[in-house]
Amino acid sequence: MAGERVLVDTSAWIDFFRDRRPLADTVERLLAEGRAVHCGPIELELRRGLRVHEVPRVIPILWALEALPCDAVDFAHAGDLLRGLRTRGITLPSIDGLIATLALRYEVPLLTADRDFDAVPDLRRMDADGSLRSD
Repeated sequence: MAGERVLVDTSAWIDFFRDRRPLADTVERLLAEGRAVHCGPIELELRRGLRVHEVPRVIPILWALEALPCDAVDFAHAGDLLRGLRTRGITLPSIDGLIATLALRYEVPLLTADRDFDAVPDLRRMDADGSLRSD
């Protein structure tokens, strides 16, 4: 595997499967390089929104990738993260809190178009052009 793994968020997968550039190009490159990974919460979000005819195309791609394990402790850490954000006046969806927690735990950047993740401290994000950033 060349380079570090990258957790591909739901928004990036949607752009990939709908062929929306430039995120689709970045996901395609990560797949070709063997660097794309996913996690249960992202699969949950994708499955929830899939149309029946999309299942045969989408699920095999996900299942061919490494899935970052999600343990009980991750739910506790996500709750702590979300509570901390809320005390600063920031509300993040619970599933996004869990995805961010997994990216932080496994020290992988998150490829996403979702600006909600900008509020998560110490989370490294990959932009649509493949550049890494952290705020």
